Amino acid sequence: MAFILVPKQLRMGLIRSSKCSTLRSIAMEPRTVIKDHLLLCEQVHALLLEENTWLKTKKEAPDMDLIERKQQMLPKLDESLANLKKLKPEYFSPFDDSKKLVSDSHSKLLQIFYLDRENEDLLLKLTQSTERQTFSRFTTPPEELGEIHNRLPGNSDEQDDSTDAPSLPGDE
Repeated sequence: MAFILVPKQLRMGLIRSSKCSTLRSIAMEPRTVIKDHLLLCEQVHALLLEENTWLKTKKEAPDMDLIERKQQMLPKLDESLANLKKLKPEYFSPFDDSKKLVSDSHSKLLQIFYLDRENEDLLLKLTQSTERQTFSRFTTPPEELGEIHNRLPGNSDEQDDSTDAPSLPGDE
């Protein structure tokens, strides 16, 4: 038997019936709200994995079907977040697995954030021009970099004050 904690105003009949539909989600059992949120997070994670696979294998932006499915998730996420915000500590039972569900939700959200960031980087890379993708900041070959560093003052034991260093104007 599940117990649902109901706000005092609702029990006492102080709330009008027009507000009862919005308060129904407040009176929802916290475990149910968190479990629903976790299921939604798992759906989002699966969708992001699909997008990640698409970006890595096809090397192009996702098709409209995938984008539409992501957009359909947004209202569900908003509703889930609103339900989570309505939860109050006094609604939680110390005897159920709510804490584990919250922990699982946090873990899944971290996975979602990481995967979303990776997808964003992949998409950015795929949509950049080919010149930008192949641009190398270092035009000097790696072999020459070591030689350049050895020629700098203080980087070689063989250097002394009598080396022929180029003089700057006005140093005479």
